[in-house]
Amino acid sequence: MKYHNPLPTGASKRAVSDFAEEVADEVNYQPGMPIEHLVADLNGYISYRNAVGDKPESILIEPDRSFEIFLPTMTSMARNRFTIAHELGHLFLHFPLVSEEFPGDGMRAYRWIEGNDQRCEWEANWFAAAFTMPEAMFRKIVDEEGIDAAARFFGVSGQAARVRAKGLEGT
Repeated sequence: MKYHNPLPTGASKRAVSDFAEEVADEVNYQPGMPIEHLVADLNGYISYRNAVGDKPESILIEPDRSFEIFLPTMTSMARNRFTIAHELGHLFLHFPLVSEEFPGDGMRAYRWIEGNDQRCEWEANWFAAAFTMPEAMFRKIVDEEGIDAAARFFGVSGQAARVRAKGLEGT
């Protein structure tokens, strides 16, 4: 079996974010709900790996679209929620392109990459941010209750919420 690295969509941040919110609606994901059940519903499963040298924070997708997400053993549930959404971004954004380019082959994506794959990581991060923290709801909670309350509501780390807020500045 041959596995390929993700292929970037080249879509704008806005297009990726809008797509992520559409996917969340289609799969009935509600902000803050456990995301692990969604992985199983999508024919995937989660495995845990040692955080050193074992390529945690990655996804392996088979040609039939079944997949395995690898998470580090020592990260928080909030961090894991965002990481899972990031890996789902690869599934929804990049695997269709790989599948079209290389029929019958799988795809693998690692969170820590070099050069050419950086664009795919940006796209997966944009997807994860919008999937876990839909823009309108995120803005409302941040405006009314602050960034820490938003992080708690969406079940993400404070860092993820701060990055989301910064990314929405001026838009």
